[in-house]
Amino acid sequence: MSEHSACRLLPYAQHLVRLAVCDVLEQEGCLDFVRDGAGGAILAHVTVYGNPGRFSIAVRDGPAGTELAVSITEPRPGLSPEGQRRAENYLADRVEQLMENELRLEPLAATPAKRGDVIRGRRQSCPAGSVWHIP
Repeated sequence: MSEHSACRLLPYAQHLVRLAVCDVLEQEGCLDFVRDGAGGAILAHVTVYGNPGRFSIAVRDGPAGTELAVSITEPRPGLSPEGQRRAENYLADRVEQLMENELRLEPLAATPAKRGDVIRGRRQSCPAGSVWHIP
C-alpha cells in the first residue's frame, strides 16, 4: 500500500459517498471494481493521467462526517511518489466534486415551474402553480 493516501472528510452520509465512488469509477472506465479491501475498501484498476494502477478506496464513518481515503496499492512501475499522490488526489477530488455538484443540483429539483417551461430538454405543459420535482 502507498505510504500516503489522499484523505477527505465529507459532510455526506457514508452510503452516498460509496455510491459516488462507484459513479466516479464507472466514469473513469473501470467496471470491474470489487469491495474486498481491508474494512470493506473498494479495490479498482484505474488509469489516471495515462498511468494505470490499482487503487484502494476506503469510505468509513468519522467523528465529524464520512472519511474518504484513496491509496494507490500497485502504481505503474516507475511512477514517482509525486505522480502517485497526484493520482490519489485526482480520484479523491473527483468523488468530492461529484458530491458537491449533486448537492448543488438538489435544491433546483424543487423550484416551481411555469407553464411552458423547458425541463430536461423537453417542453412541458403543467397547470399554473404546479411544482415539478425533477429526479
